[in-house]
Amino acid sequence: MTRLLLLGATGRTGNSILRQLSENENIQVTAAIRDTSNFSELSKTIQPIRTKIVDIDSTFSLHNATFQADIIVNAIRLRGNIPPLALVSLDRRIRESIGDMENRLIITVGGTGSLHMLNGKRFWEDPNFPKRTLPRGMAHAKLRDYLEDLPQTSWAYLIPPPAYIPNGLRVGTYKRLEAPSDEMEFLKKSISYEDFAIAVCDAIKERWKGIHLISGE
Repeated sequence: MTRLLLLGATGRTGNSILRQLSENENIQVTAAIRDTSNFSELSKTIQPIRTKIVDIDSTFSLHNATFQADIIVNAIRLRGNIPPLALVSLDRRIRESIGDMENRLIITVGGTGSLHMLNGKRFWEDPNFPKRTLPRGMAHAKLRDYLEDLPQTSWAYLIPPPAYIPNGLRVGTYKRLEAPSDEMEFLKKSISYEDFAIAVCDAIKERWKGIHLISGE
């Protein structure tokens, strides 16, 4: 039995992942929520899930939620004018709360702002990048750089394409690419939240490591 903690379970990506995970009887899921008022924001699932109130700004609170988890899925999407290192700081708090990372894995839902372009810049620097999500795009680029300096045995970072469709059809398939040096072609791809969630669940079951670009077929 794999014990899993899902951070960001009430968000749109988190809810999609939660629905997929509930179909697997070999994964014991705990959904992290901010407070009891968030119960109603969780997806209706096939299998019953556990919940845990977690303050992501508190290492102590994170420790109480993560100490028994084999895998932590970070589907949190910080909003607003967040600092560039906000996601790096969150990952560091999660790691500090876990302590010994041996046989533990953090799977993070990535951001397109971290994608590399031909001119040596990142996608968040492109004029076409959405201005309202610019702080998050910058933060994801910082997070990706930070993760790539860590031992690859402890993390996976899954990036959806810019056309990441909340209400898109669940086709039931996806395409996984190892991060190439030229990621420009990936910018033209698309995927639904539901199909991206299938890839996250496969990453959990197969314990993927490193950077993965996930698009529709």
